[in-house]
Order: sequence, then C-alpha cells, then structure tokens
Amino acid sequence: MTTILRLIRFAFFFACCYAVNAGAVELATRSAARNRLAVDGLKAHAAVLSDDTFEGREAGKRGGRAAAGYIIDKLKSYGLHGAGPEGGFLQPFDRERNNVLAQLPGTDPELREEIIVVGAHYDHVGYGNARNSYGPYGYIHNGADDNASGVAGVLEAARVLAELKAPLKRTVVFAFWDGEEAGLFGSKHWTTHPTAHLHNVKCFINLDMIGRLRNDFVEVFGTRSAEGLRKLVTDANRDEQLVLDYKWELRDDSDHAPFFHKNIPVVMLHTGKHADYHRPSDDLEKLNFEGIQRVSRLTMDLVFNLADAEKLPEFRQLSKQEAVSEAARKAMDRPFAAPPSRLGISWREEADESKGILISSVQYNSPANKAGLRIGERITKWNDAPITSDESFQKFVLLATGTVRLEVADRAGATREASLELRGEPIRVGVSWAEDDAEPASVIVKRVVAQSPADRAGVLVADRICEVDGAPFASAAEFEERLGTMEDELALTVDRNGILLKFKLKLNE
Repeated sequence: MTTILRLIRFAFFFACCYAVNAGAVELATRSAARNRLAVDGLKAHAAVLSDDTFEGREAGKRGGRAAAGYIIDKLKSYGLHGAGPEGGFLQPFDRERNNVLAQLPGTDPELREEIIVVGAHYDHVGYGNARNSYGPYGYIHNGADDNASGVAGVLEAARVLAELKAPLKRTVVFAFWDGEEAGLFGSKHWTTHPTAHLHNVKCFINLDMIGRLRNDFVEVFGTRSAEGLRKLVTDANRDEQLVLDYKWELRDDSDHAPFFHKNIPVVMLHTGKHADYHRPSDDLEKLNFEGIQRVSRLTMDLVFNLADAEKLPEFRQLSKQEAVSEAARKAMDRPFAAPPSRLGISWREEADESKGILISSVQYNSPANKAGLRIGERITKWNDAPITSDESFQKFVLLATGTVRLEVADRAGATREASLELRGEPIRVGVSWAEDDAEPASVIVKRVVAQSPADRAGVLVADRICEVDGAPFASAAEFEERLGTMEDELALTVDRNGILLKFKLKLNE
C-alpha cells in the first residue's frame, strides 16, 4: 500500500470517527442540559422577581431597575458577556427603561454570525391602574406568571448552556425586555436600534407566561412564520411530550410582534391566561414549577435544534396573512368528505355471526343496486369465505379486486349467488391527505377510511405524517411515491398535537 493511500484511508477513518464522536457529544450535551435545568433554580428566580420588594417591576420605576440588576448579576455569575451597546448588559431607552442582553458566542466559523434570540419581558404593572389591571388597584401586582415565569426559564437555560460550554454553532442572545406591559417598548426599541445586525437574527423564541401548565397543554404561536419551524418545535418536544396547540393567529400582544414585523421567524410559548392575569393575586404559590421546567427544557432543545441546524428557513411572507385570518386555518382543518362506498350498501351485523350481515339500505346505481341486492337480505359469503363479523366484511370490501361473488340469503333463508365489481381501487392504506406549504416535509391526514389499515392502527384525521418507515420525506409527492412501494407492512410517524407517535400498518390483513 502506498503512503498516499494509507494517508487517505487514515483521513477517512478519522473523519468517520469524528462524525460519530461529534454526534455522541451533541446527544450527551443535550442530556446533560436537560438534567441540569432544575426546579430549584426556576423557583429561586421566580421567588425573587415576584417578591413585594420589587413593587411589581414597573418599567422605569425602582422595582423595575432592581429586577434588571438582579438579572445582570445572574448573567455575570454564569460567565456570559453583555450583548448591549459597547458589550455591556444594559440597553437603556426612554424614561429609565432598560433591556438586559447577554450572549453565548457560536463556535462554527461560518455560522457564528447568525443569531438565535431567546427572550422574556421582565417588567410588570407595578401597583396597577385602570389601564393595565383588572383590579383591585393600588396593591402590588407581583406578576409571578406574567412574566417572572418566563424570565426564570430564560435565566436557567442561559445558566445551563453557559456552564456546559455547549458547542452551539450559532450565537445565542438572551434578551430580557423592559416596557412590554406599556406597549412592547423594549423589544420595539431593540428591533429598531439593534445591538447586532438584524439580518443575522434567524429566529426569536419568546417565553411569556409559562407558569400555569395545566393538563400538559401549551399554546405555540408563530411556527408558520418559516417553513419547517413546527417540525423543529415538535422534535424539541420528544422528551417532554407536552400537548402543543399550534396557533395560526399572531397578535401584537407580546414581544414576538416587533420581530415578526421585521420578517424574522418567531416562536412563542404560553401556558394560557387565568383568573389572576393582571391582578394582585398572580403570586408565587400559584406557579407550577415542574411545568415551567418542562417548557424551559423544550425551549432549550429548540435552541439546540435552531443553533445547530445546517440551514435555517427564511421568513414565510404568507404567515402575515394567516396571522390575521382564520379562513385559511379552517380550510386546512376541514376533513375531506367520505368517498363513495365501494359496494353501495349500509348494513347491520347479525346477532348470530354465522348469518352474516343484514342489508339495511342500498344506494341507487351502486354495484350492489346493479347486482340486485335488496334491503332485508343477508350477505353470508364473500368469494366462498363466510362472513363472520362486521370487521371481516369491511376488510373484504376494502381489499377486493376484480369480480366478487356473494352468497345472499333472502328473508325466508333461500340463498342465491350475486356477482359484481366494486367501485374504485382497493384501499391498502386508508388515508387521504393534503399538503401544507408551511410544512412541506409532512402531510395532513384529511380522511381515514373505517376498518382500513390506518384506522386499525390508530391514525386520526388532523394527524401530520412526517416519516415513512422511520425516514423523513421532502414532499407530498415523495410521500405518495414511497407509499406505493410498501408491500406487507408500513410504519408511519405522525405529529399529533406536537407529540410524535409511531404506528405499524398491516396492509394485507
């Protein structure tokens, strides 16, 4: 073997080992990050920020300035550097308000200029008034959920990522906005006076009110602002298994809005409003800290997905129309109408299974009608096979090809044979689907045929199929092509409310 050939083989071997090792390091880093994002830290941050001494953290007041000081002290203790003007942590703006900004530099020479911003507003409404509170006024509004919960989540994620020295390819900026309650002033100021090139910002993740998780339910806004963004969020939810309600509507009611209007993809996580919203009763003891932990872990996994992706999707302009209109969503959610019956009858299962099924209606001009089948008759055999149950009969109807021979018994029990050909093609899978240009690497299930392999496996209307036999596909056309190659079994991975489920379909049973 020549020396050059040995060098080539060694280089190839080293590259393979490096790739495997890099993947193992990434998984180990994610696992360590999840384990280190703990309830105790979240509780400590929320307890301080929602304490009476901060007087409701009103923007521009002493309580708000004290909250900013607390956040800066924590960020410095994590070893993070400022991302504000001249490398500081503060970005001052009108009336003594301040954004707090820190960063974790990216490690990839080509991608580190690109930025993922993770943020939460730290201000609240102080003592409350008729413009910003549901009362009673004049009492400290501690804002434990709104938004000490979101700040705690961002702080803990920043701590864990900084301590792990996580080798993220892109830069991550941690942003704590002031003046949100008065009109999104902090995030508006940053997007009009950015401390980094705005065109480098590839996504903004907004945590606003994540402290009241109930029934595992989280509202997710903004994923239609870039192609494939929902898939990245769902993938980040693999471990937490939260029930994600993906919203199309996107109001100008939180700090995602200024980014969205600057054509930057956004994701906002929110556990829902409640009776204590903008009232003095939004206090620490009502927070679900395990819930905050789960949402924060999902956020951190999403940061990994975004920061380490080979390429991130661009802003999707059509999302601006979808954000203010429910018409497109309603059309997308509407299931397909049932297809014409292949046989053209309705039936009832007989109490005595040996007697087959009883015809209760016959559709005009259907195969059954043309073959002379009548109401009150019983179908007892299908191609010489006895009909033993409603389920077996439905399978016969779905899979039939060519001419079918039926044994039919009249009311008196006399039997005869009927031959017919069913409408349409055999139904091997049993799903109809539609494309969604916001998520081209998935299809939306619009119809599931009763007793089909898909129905028996548990696939439902509105599921999003994203993998076939464990492998993703790039388009609906590729999905259809791959279905055509399946013979006996088919494995589907679906996104159902942000949870990935796997189903095995038996195609010939």
